[in-house]
Amino acid sequence: MRGDGAKLAKKLLPQVAMLSFLSPGEIQALSQRGEILSVNDGDVLIAEGAVGNTLFLVLRGKVAISRDGFRLAVSEMGSVVGEISLVDSGKATATVTAIGPVMVFRISRENFETLYSNKNFVRAILKGLAAKTREAIDRDVGNLHRIEGLRDTFGRYVSKAVLDDILSSSDPESLLSGRLANATIFFSDIRNFTTFSEHLPAADMICLLRDYFGRMVPLVTKHNGYINKFIGDALLVLFNLPVAYSNSAIEAVQTAIEMSQSLDEMNADRRDRGKPAISIGIGIHAGEVIAGNIGSVERMEYTVIGDNVNLCSRLEGLTKHYGVRVLISEDLREKIGQHFLIRAIDLVIVQGRQKPTRIYELCGTISSARDIEVSVCRQYEEVLNLYFARRWRDCIKKISKSKLLAIDNPSNVLRNRCEFFLKEPPSENWNCAFAMGEK
Repeated sequence: MRGDGAKLAKKLLPQVAMLSFLSPGEIQALSQRGEILSVNDGDVLIAEGAVGNTLFLVLRGKVAISRDGFRLAVSEMGSVVGEISLVDSGKATATVTAIGPVMVFRISRENFETLYSNKNFVRAILKGLAAKTREAIDRDVGNLHRIEGLRDTFGRYVSKAVLDDILSSSDPESLLSGRLANATIFFSDIRNFTTFSEHLPAADMICLLRDYFGRMVPLVTKHNGYINKFIGDALLVLFNLPVAYSNSAIEAVQTAIEMSQSLDEMNADRRDRGKPAISIGIGIHAGEVIAGNIGSVERMEYTVIGDNVNLCSRLEGLTKHYGVRVLISEDLREKIGQHFLIRAIDLVIVQGRQKPTRIYELCGTISSARDIEVSVCRQYEEVLNLYFARRWRDCIKKISKSKLLAIDNPSNVLRNRCEFFLKEPPSENWNCAFAMGEK
């Protein structure tokens, strides 16, 4: 061997784990049995599945390590590939390909084995392989601990399918790092729970929440939602995070419908036992969020932040104002197609935002909708258009004449607002949006 390549090989060979216990003389002997090669971009040094018979030490440039067509890593100067197959004659577990021009030191099994007559050489190689094995075991144990930590973190709050996707990722922890991501955000809350709980003994309140969450949580995990937080009696659920799923918006909406049905069953059971019914509000929105582990070194949690999270929280809060159970955003409505019965409720400016937001009530699935529900949606759309056209008297008259709208909560909100505007009209440049003064 001649030139800079030979010098680099002698310098880098002792840094190879398997060769780290060789003496300077043994390194010299080994280097004399190899050769320096220059390879071009795309050249394959080792083919996955082929019987290994060569060790390569990267002297300059980079090589890609891939398996089943997927790139696993990129190795640079000082990296060695093929060393295990060189000893056991096994098949290569990955393909090694040059990235750009690469210089390597290569030694074949035949030339390597000529040194086996030196017992010190064999002993040093065994020590090196033992050290490499210990390193691999320590790394695997560390990975197992991390995986168990992830399993503990997410296992109680996600479906088995989502958990398996997290743990099968080549780098599961990267899913939890800070990043921009698209998500369907889902807030639910028991209305007036603070006031409600003031009249309950602590044991009864815990029993109520256990019954409530015991019914609702399985519905969330059934539809691949991730329960990000329990906030007292409230739930923050994420769909499409931490792993992406198709139809996450539909899954979120279906969760809301089934939660509503389950609440009706729970309240029927409570009434049978002489206990008061409870009400919930649900807000669902789809948009970009900042997702990741947030907190300090001492305590961190995986969560989401951003304007879209805040908007979803406002939607949930508005369910109380309009007297409906589920409100969704326009962004979500556009994603769920024609499968659900949805009615436009209002155009509002929520606290913390300047841009008006169109809000909609999720009434159920099209296939299960009753004629009376479809009629309410149609009639409400007509009075909402009168309201936006500043025809407030006509709006009030139409609501009052309709037996369905007269007992409809959003219609009564609209009628009260029309009566207010008749006394104190908005400005001529009114954009039809109503500014909400509360969260």
